[in-house]
Amino acid sequence: MKKQWSAVVLGMLLMAPIEQISAQSVVEEVGKGSYSLEYPPIDFDSIADPGYAEQQQEPPEHIYRTENVNGPMPTNRWWSSLAVDRFSNNHYPHPFSVKHQENGLNVFYDAPHNVVVHENAEAGTWHITGAISTDFTIGHSATASFEDAKVDDFSDWYVSGLLQDGDAMLRLTYGVGSPYIFAEYEGGYAEIDFPIEPQIWTNQGNVIGFSTHDNKHYAVYAPDGFDWQLQGNKWENDASFISVAKLPEATDELLHTFEEYAFSVVRDSRAEYSVDHDTGEVRTVYSVETEAKVPGAKEGTIFALYPHQYRHLAATSEGQLLEQTIFTIRGDMKLLPGNEFETTLQYTGVLPSLPNVGTDTDRLHGYLQEAQADYPTGQDTYELGKYLGKLANLAPIADQVGDEALGDSFRDELRVQLEDWLVATDEDGRLKSENLFYYNENWGTLLGYHAAHGSAVRINDHHFHYGYFVKAAAEIARVDPEWANDEEWGAMIDLLIRDFAAGRDDDMFPYLRMFDPYSGHSWADGLATFDSGNNQESSSEAMHAWTNLILWAEATNDSELLDRAIYLYTTEMSAINEYFFDVYDEIHPEAYKPEIVTINWGGKMDHATWWHSGMVEKYAINWLPLHGGALYLGHHPDYVERAYQELYTRNGSTDWNLWANMVWAYRALTNSSDAVSQMNAKIDDYGEFNPGDERIIERGSTKAQTYQWVTSLHALGQVDPTVQADTPTYAVFTKNGERIYVAYNYRDVPTTVTFTDGHTAQVEANSFYTNATDVGPPIEQPNPGPNPEPNEPGNGDQHEHDHYSVIVTQDHNQTVIVFSPTAPARYVDFHYRLNGGDQQNVRMNEGNGQWHYSIQGVSGGDELTYRFTYEREGPQYETEWYTFRP
Repeated sequence: MKKQWSAVVLGMLLMAPIEQISAQSVVEEVGKGSYSLEYPPIDFDSIADPGYAEQQQEPPEHIYRTENVNGPMPTNRWWSSLAVDRFSNNHYPHPFSVKHQENGLNVFYDAPHNVVVHENAEAGTWHITGAISTDFTIGHSATASFEDAKVDDFSDWYVSGLLQDGDAMLRLTYGVGSPYIFAEYEGGYAEIDFPIEPQIWTNQGNVIGFSTHDNKHYAVYAPDGFDWQLQGNKWENDASFISVAKLPEATDELLHTFEEYAFSVVRDSRAEYSVDHDTGEVRTVYSVETEAKVPGAKEGTIFALYPHQYRHLAATSEGQLLEQTIFTIRGDMKLLPGNEFETTLQYTGVLPSLPNVGTDTDRLHGYLQEAQADYPTGQDTYELGKYLGKLANLAPIADQVGDEALGDSFRDELRVQLEDWLVATDEDGRLKSENLFYYNENWGTLLGYHAAHGSAVRINDHHFHYGYFVKAAAEIARVDPEWANDEEWGAMIDLLIRDFAAGRDDDMFPYLRMFDPYSGHSWADGLATFDSGNNQESSSEAMHAWTNLILWAEATNDSELLDRAIYLYTTEMSAINEYFFDVYDEIHPEAYKPEIVTINWGGKMDHATWWHSGMVEKYAINWLPLHGGALYLGHHPDYVERAYQELYTRNGSTDWNLWANMVWAYRALTNSSDAVSQMNAKIDDYGEFNPGDERIIERGSTKAQTYQWVTSLHALGQVDPTVQADTPTYAVFTKNGERIYVAYNYRDVPTTVTFTDGHTAQVEANSFYTNATDVGPPIEQPNPGPNPEPNEPGNGDQHEHDHYSVIVTQDHNQTVIVFSPTAPARYVDFHYRLNGGDQQNVRMNEGNGQWHYSIQGVSGGDELTYRFTYEREGPQYETEWYTFRP
């Protein structure tokens, strides 16, 4: 590493400005580390960028909450704007969208006709948006002007908001995945106001079924003896309690079904998980506790299940589903009455690194040595975090090439950087002005300074940023468990973890700050004060965070954290597959052409980023960083191929506009030969580390890890999620019909790992295991062999022309095409159809004057028809069509 650079920077960091204060009473010691109990003395005068200076502020001082809500305050919720705004912004307890206003609760439902797909071709962005409007407002008879709205209670996926004006109080309880809104009154009674008079299709006095002008169906329920008084667009009821339900259809039968639970207010909601470490099954029980508001009200509720839930519904719960569904922007929700349901997901393993198989050791070692010149691209929690993650990926690769000294140098740099950040004071005992953590007791959060992307002022992205810190700590602990002891540095790392992924009843931090147990994924924004609700962009960095919790838990033998991390990893994976990737092709509208949603919001879906980006970044922000827990990206190869081809078609070639290595890494999940070819054609065009030039290597990546990832996957094959192991650190692959197994043992003694297909592995202490036999360097250029006879089964195909020659060879189910022009060509495009299917068009890769391309999955009985487009001395030419039958 550049130890001289680190020493200079750390020396600058430790130079405390004159205005720094003694930290004797404002610092909490934790092992060898510490954090501040007071906002640090940031030197704003030294920050030239006003926007960056704004990032160094604290979160809002005022929290809108009643005295019923105390302790660490949840953030990063779908309802978080209720705690921040005087009333709230829009938030999205699907199937509803709601907003607290001065006159009550604005209620809306996004029917299919409200959802529109927008394309901005010039910017390369797409948006799936729902309308923001009003179906009706739930108000209060005694006031039309509430003072404010406050959080009055919350649980895993429900919230209660209190609107108050003197003695007039309206308590509203609702939850994501609930078709009910419950309203409780003091100092007056219920009012509902409609902008357009609805159509009533059933009026039973206290129960009314109605539809809005645009044919959305609802019901309102009041206790027996409290009939609704209808005055055109305003309805009133003298009851102190009512509920509103979203109905999938306008029928009396459904009106009565929903009435069974209309008077059972949800007071608590919990998602409780368990992990079977032998089979990898993750079971989650979603349950509610309800209070009957009238005698005889049925215990429980009607759950509205998202696709990631009902697709994995336990058999015991499936039979309870109603026939009807409710549309949402996240797919149709299925309805299930009762007080609980259960899902079963499959954990598929993570690794501290891919094993070095199929790599050229000398070449990889050279790339590792080059990486010693890399440096942090910033000293805020995100840019420094990405640097830590980069080093933590390199260290185990260096160990595997046999250069443990180089691996230790990477870990030494991790120690220097981490230990500086994990101490809040300088060498003179004064509070630092940067590179420290501060505990904000008001919100119950640990804030790192310097901050970035709203990580302090909005409590954004803590799992993204701090996940990299945990990655670094887990890599140190992998080889030096003493470093991770509580009396050393482990307790400070645990504190970081507790900030973004605390267990229940933590006295300093809210439960699972970043994660939404019902939606199944994280929310990145702490305050959610947007019209479209909360959002998350880089789902892959969330998966990176949960991976690192698993690795840290394994390194420190923390079984409780391990189960929590496996639950988070596995559940988020299921939601990503549905809402970001739509691997089953059921959720995103047909008019939406990208194969990925880049940012998921409560009220919309974007193929856009938070910065001005090209097409690759709009995909790769949900792929990066490369790490041993990213193999989930390859679990659905049909989708991977679909996504890659859509990206390639839009790009027009394999000359990627930015972050080319991320595309190679993704391509390697399904077509490693093509990935190797693309990588070899470009990777060495990248020289000295330059964070300002990310055309080939994304700044959080390295040539070394890119090369190791692509070549190792070429040797290992495609990831196989159908086989599990009785250890959390494993992976399974399939190549040429044979399974390849990988496991890592964190223990100091050998262990036996058993896979669910019966394979067993003896894994040495602190070591990788793999049964892969292809450990030599990959073929970097196709080798067609000496003049094969054309069209002989298993031999190949050969054609000669005055301008070119073509050789096609077959190796198992991989077809290699080599086009050799007799004069240099600036480009060669390959066009082909397999078994008469859709035509594919790809830019071939050049090496030593030959152009080559590989196709996976062609086998005996298949027919490949193909031709070429090539440049020759200026003009463009096309060949005839050829046919190859292996």
